Amino acid sequence: MRQIAGIVLLILPLMLFGERETIGYLGVSTQGLSDAMKIALDIDHGVLVEKVHDDTPAEEGGIQVGDIITQIDKTAITDYRTLKKVVKEKPNESVAVTIYRQGKKISKTLTLGGREKSGSSLEVDLPNILDLKAIIGTEELQKNIDEIKDQINQLKEEIEQIKSRLK
Repeated sequence: MRQIAGIVLLILPLMLFGERETIGYLGVSTQGLSDAMKIALDIDHGVLVEKVHDDTPAEEGGIQVGDIITQIDKTAITDYRTLKKVVKEKPNESVAVTIYRQGKKISKTLTLGGREKSGSSLEVDLPNILDLKAIIGTEELQKNIDEIKDQINQLKEEIEQIKSRLK
């Protein structure tokens, strides 16, 4: 547990005071395509545009509700995650967007927006819970999980105190 606390204490200042990251945005709300939709539209991937937000790169680029975004640059858009990942990595860049609109393939070039990433994120590669159960007993695992939850709650309180002092 002390190792985890030590790691958190090393990472916490980076999260609070690290450089702000600019990410790209398009300005659409989407939904995945069901298998039935793919068959009916005779396409094998894409996301359906449900909403185009006002004053966004999508609106300025002529993307419309009902369009199906199938590709950005050379990346096939298979689901929302892929769309988000591709857009996020290209703030303020010009991209080629392929859409299907009323059965016709349309290519557009538009410039993605850029905005400061909200919040902080931390990617940590944690072992699978089942692997942990094999290494340590279930009771000990639950005890460790409870301790981690307590430590996280304490850290949250400390972060809020630090934030309020910085304001």
